[in-house]
Amino acid sequence: MYNKKYYLFSAALAVCLPFIFGLVQEKPTPRELQECFFFKSLNTSVAEVPGKLIEDFCLRKYSLSQFEGKTQKNISVEGVRYLESLFRQIDAETQLTRKKRQATATWRVRSEIRTLSATQRNRIFGCLNRLKRDYTIDRNTNTYDLIGSLHSGQSAQLMHNGPGFLGRHALYVLAMETACRTPIPYWDFMMDGALNNPTSSAIWSNTFFGNGNGAVRTGFCGNWVTPQNTPIIRNVGAGGVRLPRRDALRAILSRTTTREITEPLPTMSMFSIEVHHNAVHNYVDGHFSALDTSTFDPVFWFLHSMFHYMWYMFKNNQRARGVDPQRDYPRGPNVPQGHEYFQRVNFMPFVRPMTNLETFANRYDNIVRYTSLPRCPDCGGSQYLVCIQGECIARSVRTTRNPARISRRPGVLPVRQFVRGKRSTETDNFSLTQNHAELLSVLDRSYTNTLVINGHYTPKDWVYLNVRVIYERPKGNMFNSTGSVNGRDMYDPSSFHDGGKEIGIKNQVFYKQRCVPSGSGATKIFVQSDGLNYHGKYKEYAIIDERQAVSSAILQVAVRKPSDENTETYLSAYDSCGRVCRPICPMKEGSLLAYKACSGSFKITNEYPLMYSNSYEGAISSLWHLSLDGKGPLFKSTFSPITFVCDHQNVWPWSQK
Repeated sequence: MYNKKYYLFSAALAVCLPFIFGLVQEKPTPRELQECFFFKSLNTSVAEVPGKLIEDFCLRKYSLSQFEGKTQKNISVEGVRYLESLFRQIDAETQLTRKKRQATATWRVRSEIRTLSATQRNRIFGCLNRLKRDYTIDRNTNTYDLIGSLHSGQSAQLMHNGPGFLGRHALYVLAMETACRTPIPYWDFMMDGALNNPTSSAIWSNTFFGNGNGAVRTGFCGNWVTPQNTPIIRNVGAGGVRLPRRDALRAILSRTTTREITEPLPTMSMFSIEVHHNAVHNYVDGHFSALDTSTFDPVFWFLHSMFHYMWYMFKNNQRARGVDPQRDYPRGPNVPQGHEYFQRVNFMPFVRPMTNLETFANRYDNIVRYTSLPRCPDCGGSQYLVCIQGECIARSVRTTRNPARISRRPGVLPVRQFVRGKRSTETDNFSLTQNHAELLSVLDRSYTNTLVINGHYTPKDWVYLNVRVIYERPKGNMFNSTGSVNGRDMYDPSSFHDGGKEIGIKNQVFYKQRCVPSGSGATKIFVQSDGLNYHGKYKEYAIIDERQAVSSAILQVAVRKPSDENTETYLSAYDSCGRVCRPICPMKEGSLLAYKACSGSFKITNEYPLMYSNSYEGAISSLWHLSLDGKGPLFKSTFSPITFVCDHQNVWPWSQK
């Protein structure tokens, strides 16, 4: 009886408190994060740049700034000695070619992975598998994860969001390559990005990286487990992020100085090598999207071999323009702490006896050679690539199984089946032109969360919030709803008059690069939580009907369970084009419940009344009660969740807070 009365009192209290969802309270967004949102969107149009790119970049940067020493993986004394020995071998190798600009003979010859023979591929795949099984260095950690642990904690912080990103990652790839004594091929993801549906690329087949959706069960790393003994998780193309295309490389190579291609840059620049790097990590998603777990997935090494190649090409261009790459390390007050040219290369728990400037030395280029990017007409002789309109692009799994169906002559095969439309350099990475094949692929794919908090798999340490999304149909979409000759669309809000004004339909933005709607009108809205005082994210999606002028849905998003320490999280929502939504919070206006724009940042406590649930089941149950003589669920009248409005205003959401 007491419990029942207490529950009723708690529910009544929750309805009466303004600005509070039970004890889920709005809080100001951290200043550092808010400033990043502002500067990255400065002089940038909502119509051209998906806000999700800005939010992901800034959240990643903020997460890095919060890393502490305790997040660094523990490495034994024997492990440290082994890692140091790898770097000593690299140094010894560079001494042999120090006076030469380019080594005439080196075993480090890196090629695009799809141009290799099966024997060449199996050599590197076999090595990574051997390292994954090897516990001779440290009986508590296999050698693969030992090397991977260098990309965690404060070490990861010093490897990102600054010019040190280039040299430190180049050394890191050299270290893994040295452990294998086998070249690490590069993955030219831009050839996949040119596909109408990049998720269908043969790169995500058993021949190469294995399946791209959910737990990785196929490919050379199929059934690998993380240090927490869980499977590697991927959500390739399922998280609302697109792959960069060839124009990304062209944009980078159009610049002359390192300052122009490295962070910190004030806006979401197409010239930033880290912007493109982050996009690929977020496209693969799963463990690959978090800094302290990204090396769990061996795709890491093939991706960073590619980004080293991009920097390698950039430096060759510099030399041709009379710029010495060895001296072109950015200086000045804008260089982030730890990335200054004079700072030692800290790979915690040991420090390399060299500075950031020294990682730009030619001697590291001299021990590596790259075979050129695959080019038409033969695309490196690979059956997994095809030449379309003078550009090599990836083949899908389906067409690779029957390559005879595809001609390398563009005139024989309709290009629209394989390659996206051309885009200008000015908008390349931020345009999200989408066709039906890609959209249907996104709709067809589920999403799997890693349930990792602070680098540890902790499924019991998550609680669930109910979140509502309200979606206004984007301007320009057309659906023939009446079967008439003129294709009249009665759902189109542009035909509304007084009714549209009464419900607040504005529909302000006409996006320069639109996503193609599905014929049914089905589309996804994603909601994501990112820890502000913990390292972890959770993502969920709802399927809504974008034919309607306005539609809505409710979904359940998890955050870290509050304990003695309150949970602080940032919630964001966006559509499948990456266009972000506005968070709004309930407030009392007399006897009515109204909403106001709010920050998207929330504090969650373990005090009663709890307005979160310990399970998904509990979150669903909290929404409904039985009525009609126990027949059929109905909403509880006290329901007032966190809400996002996707109404396509011509201003950034964070500028309204």
